Amino acid sequence: MRPGSLCPRERVLLALTHRETDRVPVDFLATAETWTNVKTFLGTADEERVLQLLGVDLRHPRQPYIGPPLETYSDGTWRDAWGVTRRKVANRFGVYDEIARHPLACINDASELDQYGWPQPDWWDAEGLAHEIRRLDGIAEYAIALEEFGDPGGMFEIAWYLRGMEQFLADLIENPDLAWELMRRVTDFYIAMLERVMRAAGERIDLIWTSDDIAHQHGILMSPRMWSNLVAPHHERLNRLVHELGARVMYHSCGAVRPFIPALIDIGTDVLDVLQFSAEGMDPREIKSTFGDRLCFHGGMDVQATLPRCSPGEVHRTAREHIAVLGAGGGYILSPTHNIQADTPPANILAMYDAAGSLPPELAAKKSAPESPARL
Repeated sequence: MRPGSLCPRERVLLALTHRETDRVPVDFLATAETWTNVKTFLGTADEERVLQLLGVDLRHPRQPYIGPPLETYSDGTWRDAWGVTRRKVANRFGVYDEIARHPLACINDASELDQYGWPQPDWWDAEGLAHEIRRLDGIAEYAIALEEFGDPGGMFEIAWYLRGMEQFLADLIENPDLAWELMRRVTDFYIAMLERVMRAAGERIDLIWTSDDIAHQHGILMSPRMWSNLVAPHHERLNRLVHELGARVMYHSCGAVRPFIPALIDIGTDVLDVLQFSAEGMDPREIKSTFGDRLCFHGGMDVQATLPRCSPGEVHRTAREHIAVLGAGGGYILSPTHNIQADTPPANILAMYDAAGSLPPELAAKKSAPESPARL
């Protein structure tokens, strides 16, 4: 198949049916600081132009928030739509959001959840999302992935945002009725939102991005049995509706998720993100050979060491290795394992996309010269 012979959406959908395409599909995720660095390097202020230059095949539009104003406090913290208080924390390269207060930390019984001010699906503008997808369609036919069912979190994560992580992990053992009811309410919200979104733009939505970090780099946060009994049923309920409405499920978890993969497939996961191969037990060859006929993959390019610390040549070789292993027979979207961090040289980012064959020739030639912006 001749490179560039497919439109972006065709390329992604073919890959997700386990067929090889003209080139591996690619995606892009980055912090705000990284976006600024890449735009400066490429000599453009337009984020869409960046994605076009990198040859990115997916777009991640969001529903505009139109709900009640979200309060900002005098100390600089603010309250999100779930009622969780957050604050900005600075690091060497930029800032990130951190939870400052868990609003349900002090409740003791599931009955107390009735008094809480839950967000409503109509606080987000599904028609505004449909309008944005139509605008994107005027540029090219991209694959559309919605992050709002897993960013800032899924059923397990939103629950611990509300309770506090230590408290919610204790709830799973000591107060499972409360844990279950809390996740059920989060799932009810997501299901109602999904129905609204799919009525507005369902024919153009390809992937629903769900999420829950259920592992860390050296192991898992809970036993597979506990996850299967208390967390997985909520995901399965949402996944079933995603499939009924004609989309696919992309599930995100950082860390050493290998023990959960068989059950993730069983509950209807179509695409696994992030493929953190630096974590324990995450061998790309074993995962592809064992699950590649039943599961697609998104991610793989390490944002902790490979992208920020290696040379462009090393990044290029790593990306080629992932494409050869995970992309064999289709079923792979090359992407960073998380948002590319601000300490990543733009030349390394270009090297990753050059390995996929998605860069235009004039930009591919610039990847070894990070000090010289590519004015395109």
